[in-house]
Amino acid sequence: MLYEFAITPDVFRVDVVGADPVLELTLVQLLRGLYDNGMVANLHKDRWIRHIRDNHVATLSPTLRDKIITCLNVLENRHRLVRHPRRVQSDPASDKEWLDLALESHRRIALHGIVLSQPLLQTYSHNDNAFIELSIALDAPQWHNRPRSRTLTKSAADYRAALTPILRYARTVSLVDPYMSCHNSRFFDTVRLCLDLTGQRGHTPLPARIHIHAGDPQEDYSHQESIPNRLAAWEQQLRSLQHPHRITVFLWGSHPRGETLHDRYILTDQCGISVPAGLDCRTSSTPNSTTWSLLDEADRIKRLQDFDPATSPYRLLGKSEL
Repeated sequence: MLYEFAITPDVFRVDVVGADPVLELTLVQLLRGLYDNGMVANLHKDRWIRHIRDNHVATLSPTLRDKIITCLNVLENRHRLVRHPRRVQSDPASDKEWLDLALESHRRIALHGIVLSQPLLQTYSHNDNAFIELSIALDAPQWHNRPRSRTLTKSAADYRAALTPILRYARTVSLVDPYMSCHNSRFFDTVRLCLDLTGQRGHTPLPARIHIHAGDPQEDYSHQESIPNRLAAWEQQLRSLQHPHRITVFLWGSHPRGETLHDRYILTDQCGISVPAGLDCRTSSTPNSTTWSLLDEADRIKRLQDFDPATSPYRLLGKSEL
């Protein structure tokens, strides 16, 4: 439900996009389309965005420049410009070297597509199925094949496949399920999987903040216990796992005549996923199927606010930081 693209800097050159009104419109629409569920490879440890802004965007017409700056700022604010490793040699000195760097990342973890200009495509020695020439980018199959939902079984294999791109670059991850319990392996297996996958970007793992939001353990009829005992149990279970992350467990209840915690989500700093059938992972040979769907950005922000003690409609019963 999140799709990563590389865009070579030549796409932003004044003699490419600035010379053709159709390409101007295509580039702006491409960048705006990435707001929804796209990420951009910020190659050479974020030097890509600096190179774009310093060497290309500043030379464009004021109208096009402002539109592109706005697009890049939105993607950056949504944490959708994702860092890739620094080039071993010096800074890329040509468009071809930037493309080589994109292909190096593509070989490490497959990109959904690499957008480049017609002149660069014509001078490159070989074609790649990931290449998307700018003039046809909005009609490319990679662009249209970006579904916002995914039907999967509640199995470890399907969860891993769905969660890998969602958690690869996440800096914060919130797992929300009122029935989540450390005493139930069906839930704890999902927590373990999320800890394993978060920050696994193909090179140095990225530590993250993991927030677990569960319901009132005094209403857990399968394993009823006090709030301090449940938090202690979570701590014991989580400390047994190997991971680089900082974890906080929150337990929530309802205010009198207030809202009841019910819906289930996976919320990161990049996207929000609705998980209607819950976060438990089934081990049976015929696990149920369910459909996960991507939240609009406004809904992601609203759901995160629901679990901020200062703005939450729920009552914070207790928390534990590891």
